[in-house]
Amino acid sequence: MMGAEKKKTRRVRVGFFTGNGSKKDGPSVASLAFEQITNAVNAITFPIIHSTETQNRGLKLVILDKDQHSYFGYVSWRRDCLLPFIEDSETGNERTIPLNDKDSVVEHTYFIYYFDTDLLLMTLNHLGPKVGDLSFLLYHKTQMQGINFEAIWKQESMRELLEEGNVLRSFDLTVAAPRNFNKSNYRFQHELTKDIVDMVVGMGGSHLNLSMRGRIRTKKAGFDYLRVTVTDAIKELLELFPKGSGGLQIKKIDVTEPSNTTPRSLLEQVLVATKTIVVKSGYPSDSDIKTAMMSAKLENENYLVQYELTAKY
Repeated sequence: MMGAEKKKTRRVRVGFFTGNGSKKDGPSVASLAFEQITNAVNAITFPIIHSTETQNRGLKLVILDKDQHSYFGYVSWRRDCLLPFIEDSETGNERTIPLNDKDSVVEHTYFIYYFDTDLLLMTLNHLGPKVGDLSFLLYHKTQMQGINFEAIWKQESMRELLEEGNVLRSFDLTVAAPRNFNKSNYRFQHELTKDIVDMVVGMGGSHLNLSMRGRIRTKKAGFDYLRVTVTDAIKELLELFPKGSGGLQIKKIDVTEPSNTTPRSLLEQVLVATKTIVVKSGYPSDSDIKTAMMSAKLENENYLVQYELTAKY
């Protein structure tokens, strides 16, 4: 008698983000955008789907469900690269994934958006859409300006080092790119970020060691310490490529302040949770994904509460 079939599992990484709502200014634009999209349908039937074509690939927003507190769904895009192969684990034989001319392979990134508290959870898929793609789709559908989400860090004091208005004395970065890294999977907002990624990719997987130092000059027009161009790039790198994301591998990132020459490490400061889910034929169910994401939120509830918007409108 054969034993029960062993269940296959996969790890899912979940990131945490906040919108731009506040107790002073009211609900975030993201909350209003989701509300407009769902209210535009006379008799709401899920899923609600919005698609658009970009220069490189098609993007799609799919809202699968809404409950009293949140929206659940995913963002997808078409993969614009060579496809992997299927291997038989017993024989080692490999075969292609059969696709006809109308078929495309797409990547999903799931989200749960809590509209009352302005908290966003997203799975982290280095091959799939990112949080900026969700913002873009919400804007594209509603034409509302200013839809953005900020990653939540483990220590807010570390993130504040990179906020607008702060300056750095120096930073030291060590980073490498996997050989299968595809920079077209990412939208970079800052030119310095793009330059750093281009340098890493151009080295073919070798480590890039980059150091920058600022200094005070006596001339009024002189450059003093490292300002917003640098801090924005560092922040973008850390939030796009947290440890284990499958993208760039950041090995070291130390910064110093003008008033404190002791290096402070920013590694692993972005809050990320890892959950294990069961897959069938390589795919998880939507309900299992949602359960895993809710479990990740519950595990970090005590920390996340400080970021939740609790005002009622």
